[in-house]
Amino acid sequence: MRQYRHLLLGLLFAFWFSGCATLPPRPETAHEPALPPPAATPLAEVSQQFIEDHGETSSGFRLLLDARQAMLDRLALIDKAERSLDIQIFIWDGDAAGTLLFHRALQAADRGVRVRIIADDMGITAGNRDLVAMNTHPNLEIRVFNPNPSRDSTLGSMLEMLGSFKELNRRMHNKLMIVDNLAVIAGGRNIGNQYFGLGKKYNFFDIDVLALGAVVSEASMAFDHYWNHNAAYPFSKWTGLLPDNTLEEVEQEILTKLASYSEEIAVFTEKISDWSAWYDELGASLIPGEAHFLQDDPVPIDGREYRLVDMISYLTDPATDEFLLSTPYLLPVGTFFEDIEAAHAKGIRIRFLTNSMASTNHTVVNSHYKKYRAPILEAGAELHELNYQPDPLIRDRADVAPHRAGFISLHAKVFVVDRRVCFIGSLNFDPRALVINTENGLLIESSELAEQLTEKLEILLLPENSWQVAMDENGGLQWISADKTVTRQPARCGQTG
Repeated sequence: MRQYRHLLLGLLFAFWFSGCATLPPRPETAHEPALPPPAATPLAEVSQQFIEDHGETSSGFRLLLDARQAMLDRLALIDKAERSLDIQIFIWDGDAAGTLLFHRALQAADRGVRVRIIADDMGITAGNRDLVAMNTHPNLEIRVFNPNPSRDSTLGSMLEMLGSFKELNRRMHNKLMIVDNLAVIAGGRNIGNQYFGLGKKYNFFDIDVLALGAVVSEASMAFDHYWNHNAAYPFSKWTGLLPDNTLEEVEQEILTKLASYSEEIAVFTEKISDWSAWYDELGASLIPGEAHFLQDDPVPIDGREYRLVDMISYLTDPATDEFLLSTPYLLPVGTFFEDIEAAHAKGIRIRFLTNSMASTNHTVVNSHYKKYRAPILEAGAELHELNYQPDPLIRDRADVAPHRAGFISLHAKVFVVDRRVCFIGSLNFDPRALVINTENGLLIESSELAEQLTEKLEILLLPENSWQVAMDENGGLQWISADKTVTRQPARCGQTG
C-alpha cells in the first residue's frame, strides 16, 4: 500500500509542477510579411505565362493524387526557390520523407532563401534545444503553434495537457506550402512516410492541389496571419536556453539520417539531374479557375469565431444536382441529418466516401462513427467505405514502388458540388476539425477541375475499391463489394471494433 501511496504522491507532485509550468515570455518580433516574388525564374516564367493566357484574376491548378508526384512537385519547387519558402504543417515526422524534405528546405536556406516554418506542437518531434540550434541559421526560422510548456518531457506534457486542456486542446491542423510567393500546395498531406508512399504498415490515399496565379497572394496573407500571431511561438530568441548542439552538428545529424534512408528515398532522387522538364510540363498541366484561400483564425476573436466551414457555406451556392464528399473521419455535427434529408427531398444525390473499419488508421474513430451509418442511409445519402486492399491503380497512387504497405487508408479531405465547385484542404468532417482545430484549404470554382476530381473519386467508389453500405429489407446493414456481400463491417485480420 505504501508504494502505491508514494506513486500517487509522485504523480500529484508532477502534476502540480507541470500545471505551473509556463513558457518563457514570447519574444517581441517585428511584423514580418511575405517577400515579393522574384522575376526571371522558371517558376516566375510559368506563372507569368499563365496570367497572360488566362488573366490576372485567374488561378491555375494541378491535382496531386499520386504520392510520388506529390513529393516530386514539392522537391521541384523547393530546389528552385530563390527568395522565399513558407511551410505550415500539422505533422512533420523525422522519418525518411520528413528528413528528405527538411534537408531540401535547409539547402534552400543555405543558398539564401528565407525559410519560415510553422509546425503544430503536437506534430513536431524536435526538442526545445534542437529548435533553438536550428533557428540560429540566418535564413531559417521555425515557430511552434500553441506549444506545451512542458513539451520536452513526455510525462510533463501529458500532465500539462490534463491541467490546461482547454488551452492546449486547440491544434493547428493546417497544411500549406508557398514558394517564392508564386506557387502554393495545399490539401491533406502532412510530412511523413505514409503520406508519400513509403509507409510499411499503411499508406494514405491523399489529395493535394498545386496552384499558381491570383490565389497565391491570398495564401501568403493567410500564412502571414499565423506567422505573426502570438499563437505561433518563436524559438529563435528563446533567452536562457542554449542548445547542446551547434547548428553545424544538427546539420551533420540530418546528413547522417539522410544517408541511412538512402534506399527508401532513392525513388524520389534517382534519374533527376535538374528540374527543367518538370517546369516545361507544369504550365501545360494547369487547369484554370477562380479560387479563394480560406482558413480558421488562430484563436477566436473577441470570444467569437468564424469557422472555415461557415466561410465555405457562405461562399458556395447550394447544390442542385449532386454533392460528393471524401473524408477520413465522418462524425456528424449540428444539422447534418436535417440538411441531408432536405437535399434528398430536392432530388440532390449525396455521396460520402470514408474509411471502413479495415482501412482506418484510427480504430477508435470507427467505434464512434459506426452508430451513424444507418441514420446517414435513412436520411437519403449513399455511403461508401474504402477497401483496405483496393485495386492496383489505387495502390500505385498510394504506394511508391518498390515500397508496399500492409494496407491503404483514406486521408483525402475534399468535396465537389455539382461538378463546378470543389474544396481541397485539411478539413476532416468531425467535431475536432469543424469546431476545435484550425483548418485551411482552397475553394475552387472550375468545372474542368471539379469534373476531373469527381472522376478520380468515382474510381474510389467502384465496388473493387470500396464497400457500399446499404440496408437490407429487414433494416440491417450490409457491405457490398465486387465479389461478395457481408453483414458485418469488414475488418483486417486480428482487428476488432
